Amino acid sequence: MVAGSAFELLWLVPALPLAGALVNLFFGRRLGKAAGALASALMAASFVMSAALVVKLLAIPSEDRLVVRHLFDWIQAGSFNVGVGLRLDALSAVMILVVTGIGTLIHVYANGYMAGDPRLGRFFAYLNLFVFFMLMLVLAQDLLLLYLGWEGVGLCSYLLIGFWFDKTENANAAKKAFVTTRIGDTAMMIGIVLIVTYLGSLDFDRILINPQLTKGAATAIALLLFAGAVGKSAQVPLHVWLPDAMAGPTPVSALIHAATMVTAGVYLLVRMHVFFEISGIALTVVLAIGLITALYAATCALGQDDIKRVLAYSTVSQLGYMFVAIGLRAYAAAMFMLVAHAFYKALMFLGAGSVMHGMHEETDMKKMGGLIGRMPVTGWTFVVGALALAGIPPLAGFFAKDQILEIANSTGRNLVYFLGSLGAFLSALYMGRLVFLTFFGKPRSEEAEHAHESASMMTIPLVVLAVGSALAGWLSLSPEGRMSTLLEPVVGDVPAGAAGMAAGTLVAVAVTLSVSALLTAWVVYASGKIDWIALRVRLAPVQRMFARGWYFDDIYSALLATPGKAVAAFTAYVVDLRVIDGAVNAIGTMVQRLAGSTRRVQTGLVRSYALAFLVGAVGIFIYVGVRF
Repeated sequence: MVAGSAFELLWLVPALPLAGALVNLFFGRRLGKAAGALASALMAASFVMSAALVVKLLAIPSEDRLVVRHLFDWIQAGSFNVGVGLRLDALSAVMILVVTGIGTLIHVYANGYMAGDPRLGRFFAYLNLFVFFMLMLVLAQDLLLLYLGWEGVGLCSYLLIGFWFDKTENANAAKKAFVTTRIGDTAMMIGIVLIVTYLGSLDFDRILINPQLTKGAATAIALLLFAGAVGKSAQVPLHVWLPDAMAGPTPVSALIHAATMVTAGVYLLVRMHVFFEISGIALTVVLAIGLITALYAATCALGQDDIKRVLAYSTVSQLGYMFVAIGLRAYAAAMFMLVAHAFYKALMFLGAGSVMHGMHEETDMKKMGGLIGRMPVTGWTFVVGALALAGIPPLAGFFAKDQILEIANSTGRNLVYFLGSLGAFLSALYMGRLVFLTFFGKPRSEEAEHAHESASMMTIPLVVLAVGSALAGWLSLSPEGRMSTLLEPVVGDVPAGAAGMAAGTLVAVAVTLSVSALLTAWVVYASGKIDWIALRVRLAPVQRMFARGWYFDDIYSALLATPGKAVAAFTAYVVDLRVIDGAVNAIGTMVQRLAGSTRRVQTGLVRSYALAFLVGAVGIFIYVGVRF
C-alpha cells in the first residue's frame, strides 16, 4: 500500500462531477447554456486529475500499486465496520480513465446535441451525477460502497432514459430498464449478505485475499453476484431493457454503452474474480451466458432498421465477448476489450446522434443512404468505428476480439473458438449492413437528400474517438503498456495453453472472416447486384424474428406481464374491492343499522325517560323481592 500526499486528492476524482451535478440541479435554470460548459469543464478536470494520479501510480513498482484513502466511518455494528474509502489500483485506474475520458467527450458533444432543450441544466446535472456514481462504484474500497454506486447508476439511467418523459415510449423504456435491472440487483444484494455471513466483512482487503470459503458457498456467492452483472450488462435473459433504452437522448446512450452502466458488470466480475475461481462452476456459467449472448444479440442486430437499436444489440453482443473472456479467466483480455469497445462504441453512438441531427431525428436506415457525401466527418469517423468493431486490423477491435479468441483456441476450448469466430463474422456483417445502408449508395428519402453536417462541437469528439479507436489496439502490443502486464498484480497471469493453431493462422482466419462478412454486406446492400428489399421480403419470417429479438419481449409478456396484470386486476377489483372493501362496508352497514335502531330510544321526551326510570325501578324491586 502506498502513502503520498498527491494521492490524498483522490477524492476529487468523483467529487468534481458531483459538484457539477449539485450546481446544475439547483442553479441550472439560471445558468442557461453555461450549465453544459460547467459540467464539461468539471468532467475534464476530473479526467486530468485521474490521469495525473494514474501516472503517479504507474511510477510505483507493480507489486506496490495500491492506494486506499479512508474518508470517514459509515456503519459500525459490533465487529462489522464499513467506512467510506477509495481504492486506486491498476484495475480501478483503467476504469476511471475510461469513465472520465470518454465521459468528458460525451459531455462536450452533448452541449451541441442538447442545445435549445428547455431543461438543459437538469440534463447535465443527471449526466454529471451518472458519472459520479460510476466513479464511486469503481473506486469503492468495499462492496457496500460499490453497491451504493451500483444503485446510483441505475437511478441515473432511469432519469436519463426517460428524460423526455412527455413521450410515453420514453417513460416506458425508463421503467423497463429500472425494473429489469432490479431483478439482478436484488440477487446481488443477497450475495453481498452471504459474503458478510461467511466472511464477516465487505472490505476488499479482507474478502479478496484468500477467502476461507467452501466451494458451495463460493458458487452461491459468485452466481448471485453474476446475476447482478447480467442485469446491469444486459446479458441473456435480462438483456431486454437495453434496446429500448435508446429512447433517451443519444449522449445518454453513448454514456451508458461506452463508459458507465453496462461496463459495471464486467468490472464487478473482474474485481470479484477470486470467488469465481474458487467455485469453478460459476466461471463455466459466465462463459456459457457470454457466448450465448454474443451470438444471440449479433443475429438480432441483423434484423434492426433503427440505427441506434443496431448499436444497442451490438453492445449486448460485444459485452458477451467480455464475459466469455472472464469465463476463460482472461480478465486482462476482458478489460482490454472494455477499453477498446468504449472508444468505438462511443464514437458510433455519437455518430448516430450526428446522423439523426442532420436528418431531423430520423433513425430508420431504410430512409438514409449517401450520407457520407453530405456528412463527411460524421461518415468517415463512423466508418473507423465500424471497422474497429468488425475486427479489421490494425484497429482496436481486431486486437481486443482476436486476443479472446486466441486464448480460447490455445486453451483447447475449440467450441468456444468456433462459436466466437461465428459471432465475429456476424458482427462484421451487421456493421457492414449498417454502414452501407446509412452512408453509401443513393439517398432514399427527402431527409437524406438534404442532410447536413453537424456543428464542430459535435464532430470534434468524433475525430478524437476515431483516433482512439484506431490506436487503442496498440495497448496490447508494447511490453510496457500491455493490459495483461498492468493488471497482473490484481488479476494474475493470462491463462497459458499449448494447444491450438499458430498465431499467424489465427490472425489470417480472423481477418478472412471479417473481410468476407464486409464483402457480403457490400454485395447485398451496396453493389446493386442484389435487390435487398426483395430479399428482405422473401426472408420476412427470419427478419421479423431477428427484429423482435427472437420474441423475448413477447414471451415475457405472455409468461409474466399478462398473468401479472391479471393477478393485479383480480386483486384490485375482486380481493380489494369486494372482499376487503366489502367487509369494511358490511361492518359500517351493521353499525349504521344498529345506530338507527337505538336512535329510536332517544326520543327527547322527558315523560318517556321518566317512564323508563319507573319501569327500571319496579324491575329492580321485583328482582330484589323475589331474591330475598
